[in-house]
Amino acid sequence: MANTFTDNPDKGVVRESWDTPILRYLSTQYSIRYRYMGLPGVKLLDLRMWKDMIDEVVAFEPPDESADRRQAIVELRKNLQIYGFRGIAYYGSLEEVVLLKRDFEGTTYSQKGLITLYNFDFCDEIASPISTQTRGEKVLRFHAIRQVLRDQAECYRLTQRPNYFFLLLTIRNQIGAAKIKSFLNKQLLAQAKEFYDRCRVMEPLPTKGALLGNCPWALKTFLFDLLSQNFTNPNLSAIFLPVVFYLGTPVKSSQGQLESPMMHWVVLCKFGSDESHGTEILPQSFLPTSSVTVSNKKLIWKPLTGEARIRSDPPNSVQWLCDYGAQFLQDLSN
Repeated sequence: MANTFTDNPDKGVVRESWDTPILRYLSTQYSIRYRYMGLPGVKLLDLRMWKDMIDEVVAFEPPDESADRRQAIVELRKNLQIYGFRGIAYYGSLEEVVLLKRDFEGTTYSQKGLITLYNFDFCDEIASPISTQTRGEKVLRFHAIRQVLRDQAECYRLTQRPNYFFLLLTIRNQIGAAKIKSFLNKQLLAQAKEFYDRCRVMEPLPTKGALLGNCPWALKTFLFDLLSQNFTNPNLSAIFLPVVFYLGTPVKSSQGQLESPMMHWVVLCKFGSDESHGTEILPQSFLPTSSVTVSNKKLIWKPLTGEARIRSDPPNSVQWLCDYGAQFLQDLSN
């Protein structure tokens, strides 16, 4: 499937008012320049905004849905040159290239250094199948996330620095009711299980159909558990920022235009030393923390089911990081 991401004003608010301040804070405070890996789209909107902080780019672009299947990757590579970015653009879905270690053109994929900024703007459902070259449609996203973390851990083992990275993850706030129930009925971390048990009483999941923006607590619980459990093996500690919800560009379907409720995650991860006893997930009260939403071109707190109302000052990603990760930040290395 081609990357059909289209920018919209609400997404711009998230990029400018939530992501950019926290990236710039670490860049300024710790003299950081980022090594970026992700799906920037042919217009490079995030890269252009963060250009002065980006050292290198590892980009991915699937075959286009137009008659010319290579149109998007050609344009992406051209724009990387025009805007002066150093790096590489792989032709194929991120998931398949990362797992097979080659793209549709036969170019070998390997991670040659620690990535300090992942920006996975998937646009669709976290459990969406993707088109592969030879195996039809497969659900590879969970496996790809695990592989990315394994590759990252191997790079850190060899270099021992830097010891941190940002993970930005954007997905469609939609999933089948039966599918999310099956995910949540497996063994969850204690805090995820506690939040799940409380929320399903307050707002029961439907028995069938799709969750399209409704019961967002379920997808929040699942993603928190998925990421946290996968952080354990590479010995990663993490600070989770409040989840940001916004309306993306409507998508076309046989029923006409459909809304695109989206959810955006920012997680700062840090590798522990060989002597550390285990990982730490901060804040410990992340799941019941109020979510953030875009309203009238601003970010506001908007508690969802199971979430608590918190302080009245406006959402601030930098303040959140400083409040909950003072020691965490002191231990960052370049």
